[in-house]
Amino acid sequence: MQINRFRQYGGMAVTLGCGLALIAAGAAACMLRGFFFVGEMYLFLTGWYALCGVLTLGGLVLYAASSWEMRKLKLKGKLAGKGETVRALAGGIVKGDTGGPVKREIAEAERLAGSERLVTDRAGRAATTRAAVEAVSGSGRVLGSSVSRVRRLKAIVWLLPGCCMVICILYAVHALRGPLSSQGTWNELLRWGFYASFALFAVLAAGTRRGGALLAAVWHLLGLVISLSALLAVCGGLPIPYAVAYSQSPEVSATGARLAGLLQYPNAFGAVMAVYLLERLFAAAYGFRLTGPSGTVRREEGTEGEDGASRGAVSRVEQENIGSGGAKGGTVRGAGESAIAGRADRARRRSAELMRTAARLLPLFPYAAALLLSESRGAWLAAAAAGAAALLWKRQLFVPLLITGAAPAAAAALLYRQLARSGLAAEPMPGLLLLAGLWAGAWLAGLWLHRRVSRAAGKHRAALLALAAGAWTAAGSAVLLLVRARITGSSPTADARALFYRDAWKLAAEAPWLGRGGETWRHSYLAAQSRPYVGSQVHSGYLDILLNLGIAGLAAVLLLLLAAGWLVVKASPRLLPPLLVLILHSAVDFDWSYGLLWLLLFLLPARALAEATATGKPVHPADTFAAERPVMEPGVPDASVSFQGRSLNRNAYNLCTPLARQRMLPQRSWTYAGMTVLCGLAFMFSSFSYQALRGEALYKQAVRAHDPASQLALLQQSLKWNPREPMTAVTLSRLLGQEQGIDLLLHSLQFSPGDAALHWELAARYLQGSDPGEALYWVRRSLQADKFNAAKRLAALKGMLNLGERSFAEGDRHRAADSATAGLELLRQYRLLASQEYSRGQQHNDRSFVIYPQAEAVSLRLRSLQHSLEMKL
Repeated sequence: MQINRFRQYGGMAVTLGCGLALIAAGAAACMLRGFFFVGEMYLFLTGWYALCGVLTLGGLVLYAASSWEMRKLKLKGKLAGKGETVRALAGGIVKGDTGGPVKREIAEAERLAGSERLVTDRAGRAATTRAAVEAVSGSGRVLGSSVSRVRRLKAIVWLLPGCCMVICILYAVHALRGPLSSQGTWNELLRWGFYASFALFAVLAAGTRRGGALLAAVWHLLGLVISLSALLAVCGGLPIPYAVAYSQSPEVSATGARLAGLLQYPNAFGAVMAVYLLERLFAAAYGFRLTGPSGTVRREEGTEGEDGASRGAVSRVEQENIGSGGAKGGTVRGAGESAIAGRADRARRRSAELMRTAARLLPLFPYAAALLLSESRGAWLAAAAAGAAALLWKRQLFVPLLITGAAPAAAAALLYRQLARSGLAAEPMPGLLLLAGLWAGAWLAGLWLHRRVSRAAGKHRAALLALAAGAWTAAGSAVLLLVRARITGSSPTADARALFYRDAWKLAAEAPWLGRGGETWRHSYLAAQSRPYVGSQVHSGYLDILLNLGIAGLAAVLLLLLAAGWLVVKASPRLLPPLLVLILHSAVDFDWSYGLLWLLLFLLPARALAEATATGKPVHPADTFAAERPVMEPGVPDASVSFQGRSLNRNAYNLCTPLARQRMLPQRSWTYAGMTVLCGLAFMFSSFSYQALRGEALYKQAVRAHDPASQLALLQQSLKWNPREPMTAVTLSRLLGQEQGIDLLLHSLQFSPGDAALHWELAARYLQGSDPGEALYWVRRSLQADKFNAAKRLAALKGMLNLGERSFAEGDRHRAADSATAGLELLRQYRLLASQEYSRGQQHNDRSFVIYPQAEAVSLRLRSLQHSLEMKL
C-alpha cells in the first residue's frame, strides 16, 4: 500500500508541477509580447529555470523514495497470493469457500468471460482463468494493437524535447568556439533551453490522467486572452501599447490600421489567430452529427468515434438488462423501468452533446474577427492552404465546416467592415455593444444552423446548406472588396523579402554546416545586404535556423516538425490544420522569433498524445512484453520462472501487468545521473539568466543617470555581470580615456566580432588619434560591417580631414598627406556606391543612402589640404 501511495502522490505532484509550469509560461507569454525580446525574458527565465530545478529535484527525491519502498516490498509473497487465486480458479470452485476476495474475483471472472458454463468444464476454466487474470491485473479486454499504437506515440513524442536539447547542444558548441555574437548565442541557448523544458512538461502532462484537460485549459486560456484583449483594445478601450499598427501606405494596410494585439506585430498575431480558428473549426466539424431517417444520431464520416462506441456499449447493456429483467422477474415492469432509464440517459447525452457543441462554437467569432482585423495576407493564405489540405484528405468534412463556420465568418466580416471605416478607432461603449451583439448573434445563429441541419433532410437540408454557403460568400466578398488592391496589386513587401532571402542564402553559404551562432542575421545583415533595406529579421524561420546552426540545426528542426506532424496525424487528425499553419507561415515570416509560436507548436502534439492516451487501455499480459519471455531456471520446479534475474511463481508472473513488470526492473544508475544533470543545468541556466538580468538592469540605470561618475560605476558593474553585451562596452568606452577605451572595445570585440557598433566606435577612437593608417584600417572594417550607412561615411570623411589638419598643424606633412589621400579615396568609394544605388531606383532604399551635401564641402577641404601639402613639398 505504501508504494501505491507513492505512485499516487507522485502522479499528482507531476500533474501539479507541470500544470503550474505550463500556466506560468502561458501567462508570461501574454505579458511579455509573445516572448519576442530576450531582454524582457531574463526575469522570467531566472524564475523558470529555478522552478525547473526545484521540480527536477523533487522528482529525484520521489523517484528515490519510490525505489526504496519497492525494495522493501515483498513482491514474491504478494504476487504468489494472487497466483494461488488463479490456481483455485483453474481447478474449480473451492467448496466451502465463502470468503470475500476469491469469491468476488470468481464472479467478476464469470462476468468478464461472459460464460454461463460450469467452471469445471475445461473451456470454461480457461475462459474464467483468463478473465480472472484480467480482473486481478486490471488490464481489461482490449486488443494489443491499441496500446502498441499509444506506445509508439509516446516514443515519438520524446523527439520534441530531444530535438530541442540537440539544438541547445549546437548553440553551446558555438558559445565555446567563438560565434559571430556571443550574447546572441547565449540568448538563443536560454531560449531553446526554455523550449525544451516546456516541451518536456507538456509531454509529462500528456501522459497523466488529467493531463489532457490541463493542456486543453492552457491552450484555450491562451487563445481567449490573446484574441479578446486585442478586440477589447479596439472596441472597449483596453490600454494595450501598440495593439494597433497604423500605416499610411496602401500596400501595407488597406484600411490604414491593422490589429496587432499583445504581440504588437500584425502578421504574427494573425498567424496565432489562424491557428486557433482552425483548431476550433475542425473540432466543431469533427463533432458534427446528423440525425438519420430512423431518428438515430450518427457522426459525420471520418470523425472520432469514441462517443458512438460508448453509446453502443450502453445500448447493449440496456438491452441485456431488459432481457435479464424479463427472464428473472417474469414481469414487464423491469423492462419498462429499464426503457425509461435508457430514454433518460439518451436525453442526458443529447443535452451534454448540445453543451459541447455550444462550447466548440463559442470562440469562433473572436478568432475569426481578430484574424480579419490583422490584415495579414500570409496568415490568410496559410489558413486557407491548411484548410484545403485537410479537406483534400478528409473530403467528408466539407459540409460540417460549411455549417459551423458560416455564422462566425459572416459576423466577423461585418465587424471588420464596421471598424475599417473608423481606422480601428471605435468608441468604448458603442464598440462593446457592437462586439457583444455580433458575438452573441454569431453564436446563436451557429447553434441554430447546426441543430437545424443535423435534423433536416431533403430539400430543407439543401436550403440550409445554401444559406450557409451564402453567408460564406457574403463574408468573403465583404472582405475582398476592401483588400483587393493589396491582393491583386504589386507587393513591395514580397519584393523586399526576396532580397532578404537572396542575401541570406549567400550568407548561409559561408558556414553551411554549423552556421555562425545565435542571432546571425541581426548582427550581419548590414554587411551582407545588397540593397540599403531595413530588416533585422530575415522573415523566414527556416533561413534563420540555417544561418544560426547550419544544416545540422535545420535538420533537427525539420525532425521536430516531422515528429509533431506524425503524432498529430496518428493521434488526433483534427489538430493537423493548425499545425500546418505554424509550419507554413513561419517559412515567410519571423514567427519563430516569438517564443509563443513555439509553445503552441509543442502544445498541439502534446494534446494529440493526451487524447490518444485517454482513449487507449492496457492490454492483456500475454500480448505485452513478448520479447521478454520467462526463462526456466535449471533445477527449479516448473512452477517458478526467472524474470529479470528474479525468481517468481509462474502464475504470479502471468498476473503482472506491464506497468508492474516495468516497476520490477532493477533501478539503473543512469536515471539518477540524468535527473541530477538536468537539475544542475536548470540551476546553471537560472544563474546565467540572473547575470544577464542584473547586467541589463544596471545598464538601464546608467543610461538614466546624469552624473558621469555614477554612470561609470554602474556601467562597470553591468559589464562585470554580463561581459558579452556590446552596447554596454560601447557606452562605457565613451567615459574612459583613449587607451583604456580602445582596450575595452578590443576585448569586447572578441565576444562580438560581427557587431557594427563596436567596429565604428573603434574607428572613431582611432580617428581621434594620430595614426592615419590605423584609422583607415578600422574605418574600412567598420564600413564593411555597415556598408550602406551614409552618416558613418560622412563622419569618416570628416575624421580623416580633422586628422590631416591636426598632423599638418603639428608639422607632420607625411601623415597629413596620407590622411588627405585616404579621405579622398573614401569619398570616391562613397560616390560610386551612391551612384549605383541611385541608378537602381529608390524602391528599396529604406536607409536613404545618398550623397550628403556636406560631403562636397569636406571634399573641397580635403583637396585644399592636399594642394597645400603639394605646394609645401
